Amino acid sequence: MASRTRRQQIGVHVDMTPMVDVMMLLVIFFMMTTAFVTVYPGFAVNLPQASAEKQAEKQIVVLIAKDGRIAVNGQPVAKEQLAAAVNGMGKTTVSIQADKETSHGRVVEVMDEMHKAGISKLAIAIEQKGR
Repeated sequence: MASRTRRQQIGVHVDMTPMVDVMMLLVIFFMMTTAFVTVYPGFAVNLPQASAEKQAEKQIVVLIAKDGRIAVNGQPVAKEQLAAAVNGMGKTTVSIQADKETSHGRVVEVMDEMHKAGISKLAIAIEQKGR
């Protein structure tokens, strides 16, 4: 009989350690960069400064951009739909965050729509001095 030599098959092994390291670095990178994302993307609002203290209460946030666009809690709405958008959220305080370069008339229009919606508590958001 002829002697048969056994052939050993070498298994292919892919080392996953470098891929896990890269994935962990990506996860850390995305976690860190999302911490610096603005709360309401698309609306760059520069608040005026004052020395008043920040109030801790559940609020509806109405953003008014420099160009007059309006958003309620980050969702863009037209001025005509503003009262309807706020009505369904309950009777709480409305915080108006208007850009410091927004026209005074636009802020008054938004305040008038809040009055029509039955909102009696309005707050004008400011940025703390020295920040």
